[in-house]
Amino acid sequence: MSESTSEPAVLNGYTTNAQTATDNRVLDSEQSEPQRAQLLRLADVLRDVRADADAAHESRLSGKPRGAITGLANLDRELSGAFAPGLHFVHGNAGAGKTAFALQTAADCQSPAMFVTCEMAPAELLRRHTARTTQTYLNRLKSGEMTGADVQRLTLQAIEKAPALAFLDATGAAANLELLHDNAQIVKRDAKHLLIVIDSLHSWAGGLELGLPEYEALNVAVSGLQRLSRRLSCAILIVSERNRDSMKSGGDGLNSGAGTRKIEYGAETVISLERKESQADGAGEVDIILKLAKNRHGAAGKPIALKFNGALQRFTEA
Repeated sequence: MSESTSEPAVLNGYTTNAQTATDNRVLDSEQSEPQRAQLLRLADVLRDVRADADAAHESRLSGKPRGAITGLANLDRELSGAFAPGLHFVHGNAGAGKTAFALQTAADCQSPAMFVTCEMAPAELLRRHTARTTQTYLNRLKSGEMTGADVQRLTLQAIEKAPALAFLDATGAAANLELLHDNAQIVKRDAKHLLIVIDSLHSWAGGLELGLPEYEALNVAVSGLQRLSRRLSCAILIVSERNRDSMKSGGDGLNSGAGTRKIEYGAETVISLERKESQADGAGEVDIILKLAKNRHGAAGKPIALKFNGALQRFTEA
């Protein structure tokens, strides 16, 4: 990264210092004309309102979702049928299954999905997907009680269940916006919708090595993901850490995300997962309360009761 100077630079139509310009170029190498704010009369917005209404009506008649879904009927209903293009954050307390929720959503979203993993090895994610879709306890896939051929047979069944899901491995190397953009287009191909999952925001931003304090680095990272979502017109589901106060109090509110308030301000939705019991019941399930702490496309704050089976890495609606 180039050394910071006090000379002003112009990036995307804004005057900033050279360090900030460099940080943004790391996140987004697209060279385009600066965008300008537009003055719109109400009639100028009518076309967008009509197009949105037509899409909703077509979805209702055809039964096909108008975007990536979670596969959990009550939650999808609260999201007005599907994830809207933009950023969607999920956080939760320990053992609430944040990664499992994101992986299940990516597999069941009924559109191409790219799961950007910054913490967990792709092989472990594939095992967890296999456990859920074949109803095979996760530990059995790793304990040695099954032959490699048996594990492969089950894994191939799981792969067939999610043919449009791909992993982008960012556990050992950074994945900047240009890389995300290019690979997302490969995954999407000519499909109408796309879901990108980032697991997790803090690990992804840290891997970029922007040379900024954590708060500023997260702000830059969230802004970059907002630009990516606009460029691809897609939903991005982002796993986020909770802040210390929320971890202590079990907070499930809007401002529970750690590090930056851009999480709540920039989000279309903020999803909270709260594990209520430390021990699983006789069926191996624990109670999870999901709340939409923020929801631009429906009611916020309504609790949705879920069951999470850790051995199968599976969420179901209670």
